[in-house]
Amino acid sequence: MINKVLFWNIRSVRTQKSFERLIDLHRRNHYSYIALLEPFQNPAELERYRIKLGMPKAKASSSAKIWIFWKDDWEEQDYNDTGQQLTVNFQKRGTTDIFSVTAVYARCNALERLELWESLEDIAFKMQKPWLVGGDFNTIRSESEKLGGLPVTQLETIDFNLCISSCALNELNFKGSSFTWWNGRVGAECIFERLDRVFGNEEFMNLLPNNEVQHLIRQGSDHAPLQGEITGNPFTVVHSKMKKVKLEIAKWSKKTFGNVF
Repeated sequence: MINKVLFWNIRSVRTQKSFERLIDLHRRNHYSYIALLEPFQNPAELERYRIKLGMPKAKASSSAKIWIFWKDDWEEQDYNDTGQQLTVNFQKRGTTDIFSVTAVYARCNALERLELWESLEDIAFKMQKPWLVGGDFNTIRSESEKLGGLPVTQLETIDFNLCISSCALNELNFKGSSFTWWNGRVGAECIFERLDRVFGNEEFMNLLPNNEVQHLIRQGSDHAPLQGEITGNPFTVVHSKMKKVKLEIAKWSKKTFGNVF
Protein backbone atom coordinates (compact mmCIF):
# COMPACT_ATOMS: atom_id res chain seq x y z
CA MET A 1 0.00 0.00 0.00
CA ILE A 2 1.35 3.42 -0.92
CA ASN A 3 0.21 6.62 0.76
CA LYS A 4 1.16 10.00 -0.60
CA VAL A 5 1.48 13.11 1.54
CA LEU A 6 2.26 16.72 0.68
CA PHE A 7 3.90 19.47 2.76
CA TRP A 8 3.94 22.89 1.07
CA ASN A 9 4.51 26.49 2.13
CA ILE A 10 2.00 27.72 -0.41
CA ARG A 11 2.41 31.44 0.39
CA SER A 12 -1.34 32.17 0.12
CA VAL A 13 -4.21 30.00 -1.06
CA ARG A 14 -5.68 33.17 -2.54
CA THR A 15 -3.15 33.09 -5.33
CA GLN A 16 -5.04 31.41 -8.14
CA LYS A 17 -1.95 29.88 -9.67
CA SER A 18 -0.86 28.18 -6.44
CA PHE A 19 -4.24 26.73 -5.46
CA GLU A 20 -4.95 25.54 -9.01
CA ARG A 21 -1.61 23.79 -8.93
CA LEU A 22 -2.51 22.19 -5.61
CA ILE A 23 -5.82 20.91 -7.00
CA ASP A 24 -3.99 19.51 -10.04
CA LEU A 25 -1.36 17.81 -7.86
CA HIS A 26 -4.07 16.24 -5.71
CA ARG A 27 -6.03 15.11 -8.76
CA ARG A 28 -2.96 13.31 -10.11
CA ASN A 29 -1.59 11.90 -6.84
CA HIS A 30 -4.63 11.35 -4.55
CA TYR A 31 -2.92 12.48 -1.37
CA SER A 32 -3.87 10.96 1.96
CA TYR A 33 -2.67 14.05 3.82
CA ILE A 34 -1.89 17.64 2.79
CA ALA A 35 -0.27 20.30 4.98
CA LEU A 36 -0.41 23.89 3.72
CA LEU A 37 1.78 26.47 5.43
CA GLU A 38 1.21 30.23 5.30
CA PRO A 39 -2.22 30.02 3.63
CA PHE A 40 -2.68 33.76 4.37
CA GLN A 41 -6.42 33.34 4.77
CA ASN A 42 -8.91 33.56 7.61
CA PRO A 43 -9.48 30.11 9.21
CA ALA A 44 -13.21 30.67 8.65
CA GLU A 45 -12.46 30.04 4.97
CA LEU A 46 -10.94 26.62 5.66
CA GLU A 47 -14.16 24.73 4.93
CA ARG A 48 -14.60 26.44 1.57
CA TYR A 49 -11.10 25.48 0.51
CA ARG A 50 -11.57 21.93 1.82
CA ILE A 51 -14.58 21.53 -0.48
CA LYS A 52 -12.71 23.02 -3.44
CA LEU A 53 -9.82 20.65 -2.82
CA GLY A 54 -12.11 17.65 -2.41
CA MET A 55 -10.67 16.42 0.90
CA PRO A 56 -13.07 15.01 3.54
CA LYS A 57 -11.38 16.41 6.68
CA ALA A 58 -9.54 19.62 7.61
CA LYS A 59 -8.09 21.48 10.58
CA ALA A 60 -6.28 24.79 11.14
CA SER A 61 -3.66 25.58 13.77
CA SER A 62 -4.27 28.22 16.45
CA SER A 63 -1.89 30.55 14.61
CA ALA A 64 -3.80 30.00 11.32
CA LYS A 65 -0.38 29.50 9.68
CA ILE A 66 -0.94 25.74 9.25
CA TRP A 67 -3.86 24.12 7.44
CA ILE A 68 -4.09 20.34 7.14
CA PHE A 69 -6.41 18.12 5.11
CA TRP A 70 -6.72 14.34 5.24
CA LYS A 71 -8.69 11.46 3.79
CA ASP A 72 -11.76 9.92 5.39
CA ASP A 73 -10.27 6.62 6.55
CA TRP A 74 -7.77 8.42 8.79
CA GLU A 75 -9.71 8.89 12.02
CA GLU A 76 -8.50 11.73 14.25
CA GLN A 77 -7.88 10.62 17.85
CA ASP A 78 -6.49 13.82 19.41
CA TYR A 79 -4.14 16.65 18.55
CA ASN A 80 -1.40 18.97 19.87
CA ASP A 81 -1.30 22.56 18.65
CA THR A 82 1.33 25.11 19.73
CA GLY A 83 1.02 27.51 16.79
CA GLN A 84 4.30 26.56 15.10
CA GLN A 85 3.34 22.89 14.91
CA LEU A 86 0.09 20.97 14.56
CA THR A 87 0.29 17.28 15.48
CA VAL A 88 -2.65 14.93 14.93
CA ASN A 89 -2.82 11.33 16.14
CA PHE A 90 -4.66 9.17 13.63
CA GLN A 91 -6.07 5.66 13.58
CA LYS A 92 -6.54 3.97 10.24
CA ARG A 93 -10.20 2.97 9.99
CA GLY A 94 -10.85 -0.77 10.26
CA THR A 95 -7.43 -1.43 11.82
CA THR A 96 -5.57 -0.96 15.09
CA ASP A 97 -2.89 1.09 13.30
CA ILE A 98 -2.21 4.36 15.14
CA PHE A 99 0.29 6.97 13.94
CA SER A 100 1.06 10.67 14.26
CA VAL A 101 1.73 13.39 11.70
CA THR A 102 3.17 16.80 12.57
CA ALA A 103 3.01 19.80 10.24
CA VAL A 104 5.57 22.52 11.03
CA TYR A 105 5.71 26.20 10.19
CA ALA A 106 8.63 27.66 12.14
CA ARG A 107 8.99 31.34 12.92
CA CYS A 108 11.71 33.36 11.18
CA ASN A 109 13.22 34.50 14.48
CA ALA A 110 15.69 32.06 16.10
CA LEU A 111 14.54 32.92 19.63
CA GLU A 112 10.90 32.31 18.74
CA ARG A 113 11.85 28.97 17.18
CA LEU A 114 13.09 27.78 20.58
CA GLU A 115 9.44 27.33 21.56
CA LEU A 116 8.97 25.03 18.55
CA TRP A 117 12.03 22.92 19.36
CA GLU A 118 10.80 22.51 22.95
CA SER A 119 7.33 21.47 21.85
CA LEU A 120 8.72 18.88 19.42
CA GLU A 121 10.98 17.49 22.16
CA ASP A 122 7.98 17.23 24.51
CA ILE A 123 6.02 15.32 21.87
CA ALA A 124 8.98 13.03 21.12
CA PHE A 125 9.42 12.21 24.82
CA LYS A 126 5.89 10.72 24.94
CA MET A 127 5.85 9.30 21.40
CA GLN A 128 5.67 5.50 21.14
CA LYS A 129 4.09 5.15 17.70
CA PRO A 130 5.15 5.90 14.10
CA TRP A 131 5.64 9.66 13.73
CA LEU A 132 6.04 11.71 10.55
CA VAL A 133 7.21 15.34 10.84
CA GLY A 134 7.39 17.73 7.91
CA GLY A 135 7.12 21.35 6.82
CA ASP A 136 8.98 24.65 6.71
CA PHE A 137 11.56 24.83 9.52
CA ASN A 138 12.85 28.26 8.43
CA THR A 139 16.43 27.28 9.15
CA ILE A 140 19.13 24.95 7.82
CA ARG A 141 21.36 22.23 9.26
CA SER A 142 24.69 23.13 7.64
CA GLU A 143 26.36 25.64 5.33
CA SER A 144 26.00 23.21 2.40
CA GLU A 145 22.25 23.87 2.51
CA LYS A 146 22.61 27.53 1.56
CA LEU A 147 23.81 29.20 -1.63
CA GLY A 148 24.42 32.95 -1.65
CA GLY A 149 23.74 35.57 0.98
CA LEU A 150 25.59 35.98 4.27
CA PRO A 151 27.85 33.19 5.56
CA VAL A 152 26.22 30.54 7.74
CA THR A 153 27.14 30.57 11.45
CA GLN A 154 26.94 27.75 13.96
CA LEU A 155 24.36 29.75 15.93
CA GLU A 156 21.95 29.37 13.00
CA THR A 157 22.17 25.58 12.94
CA ILE A 158 22.95 24.34 16.44
CA ASP A 159 19.46 24.54 17.99
CA PHE A 160 17.81 22.80 15.03
CA ASN A 161 20.35 20.00 15.01
CA LEU A 162 20.05 19.54 18.77
CA CYS A 163 16.27 19.25 18.42
CA ILE A 164 16.55 16.61 15.69
CA SER A 165 18.98 14.64 17.82
CA SER A 166 16.86 14.95 21.00
CA CYS A 167 13.74 13.84 19.13
CA ALA A 168 15.63 10.89 17.54
CA LEU A 169 14.31 11.88 14.12
CA ASN A 170 15.67 10.55 10.82
CA GLU A 171 15.53 12.56 7.64
CA LEU A 172 13.75 10.88 4.75
CA ASN A 173 15.72 10.47 1.53
CA PHE A 174 14.80 12.99 -1.16
CA LYS A 175 14.96 13.48 -4.91
CA GLY A 176 15.12 16.79 -6.73
CA SER A 177 16.87 20.06 -6.01
CA SER A 178 18.81 20.30 -2.75
CA PHE A 179 17.29 23.73 -2.20
CA THR A 180 13.59 24.14 -1.44
CA TRP A 181 13.42 27.96 -1.19
CA TRP A 182 14.54 30.80 -3.46
CA ASN A 183 14.37 34.51 -2.63
CA GLY A 184 13.29 35.32 -6.18
CA ARG A 185 16.34 37.42 -7.01
CA VAL A 186 19.18 36.88 -9.46
CA GLY A 187 22.87 37.59 -9.60
CA ALA A 188 24.68 38.65 -6.43
CA GLU A 189 21.40 38.97 -4.48
CA CYS A 190 20.23 35.44 -5.28
CA ILE A 191 19.81 33.10 -2.29
CA PHE A 192 18.83 29.42 -2.23
CA GLU A 193 18.22 27.46 0.98
CA ARG A 194 16.87 24.12 2.11
CA LEU A 195 14.23 25.28 4.58
CA ASP A 196 11.69 22.50 4.05
CA ARG A 197 12.13 18.82 4.93
CA VAL A 198 10.47 15.64 6.24
CA PHE A 199 11.51 13.38 9.15
CA GLY A 200 10.37 10.11 10.67
CA ASN A 201 11.06 8.57 14.07
CA GLU A 202 12.52 5.08 14.52
CA GLU A 203 9.08 3.42 14.70
CA PHE A 204 8.10 5.09 11.43
CA MET A 205 11.32 4.09 9.67
CA ASN A 206 11.01 0.46 10.85
CA LEU A 207 7.37 0.17 9.82
CA LEU A 208 7.71 2.05 6.53
CA PRO A 209 11.30 1.62 5.37
CA ASN A 210 10.71 2.24 1.65
CA ASN A 211 9.97 5.93 1.62
CA GLU A 212 11.27 9.02 -0.10
CA VAL A 213 10.45 12.68 -0.57
CA GLN A 214 10.36 14.43 -3.92
CA HIS A 215 11.17 18.14 -4.03
CA LEU A 216 8.80 19.32 -6.75
CA ILE A 217 9.53 22.42 -8.83
CA ARG A 218 8.83 25.84 -7.31
CA GLN A 219 5.71 27.12 -9.02
CA GLY A 220 3.05 29.30 -7.41
CA SER A 221 5.25 29.86 -4.34
CA ASP A 222 8.87 30.58 -3.47
CA HIS A 223 8.93 27.21 -1.66
CA ALA A 224 8.98 23.81 -3.35
CA PRO A 225 6.17 21.39 -2.48
CA LEU A 226 7.48 18.28 -0.70
CA GLN A 227 5.73 15.14 -1.86
CA GLY A 228 6.24 12.06 0.28
CA GLU A 229 5.62 8.59 -1.07
CA ILE A 230 5.30 6.24 1.88
CA THR A 231 5.58 2.54 1.01
CA GLY A 232 4.85 0.05 3.76
CA ASN A 233 6.74 -3.08 4.71
CA PRO A 234 5.32 -5.79 2.38
CA PHE A 235 4.61 -8.18 5.28
CA THR A 236 2.76 -5.43 7.18
CA VAL A 237 0.76 -4.62 4.06
CA VAL A 238 -0.20 -8.30 3.51
CA HIS A 239 -1.22 -8.63 7.16
CA SER A 240 -3.41 -5.53 6.91
CA LYS A 241 -5.05 -6.78 3.71
CA MET A 242 -5.73 -10.19 5.28
CA LYS A 243 -7.49 -8.51 8.21
CA LYS A 244 -9.68 -6.54 5.80
CA VAL A 245 -10.51 -9.68 3.78
CA LYS A 246 -11.39 -11.55 6.99
CA LEU A 247 -13.75 -8.75 8.02
CA GLU A 248 -15.48 -8.68 4.63
CA ILE A 249 -15.86 -12.49 4.56
CA ALA A 250 -17.42 -12.40 8.03
CA LYS A 251 -19.91 -9.75 6.86
CA TRP A 252 -20.74 -11.77 3.72
CA SER A 253 -21.20 -14.98 5.74
CA LYS A 254 -23.54 -13.31 8.22
CA LYS A 255 -25.60 -11.74 5.45
CA THR A 256 -25.75 -14.92 3.32
CA PHE A 257 -26.13 -17.66 5.92
CA GLY A 258 -27.10 -15.84 9.10
CA ASN A 259 -26.19 -17.48 12.42
CA VAL A 260 -24.61 -20.82 11.40
CA PHE A 261 -25.01 -22.14 14.93
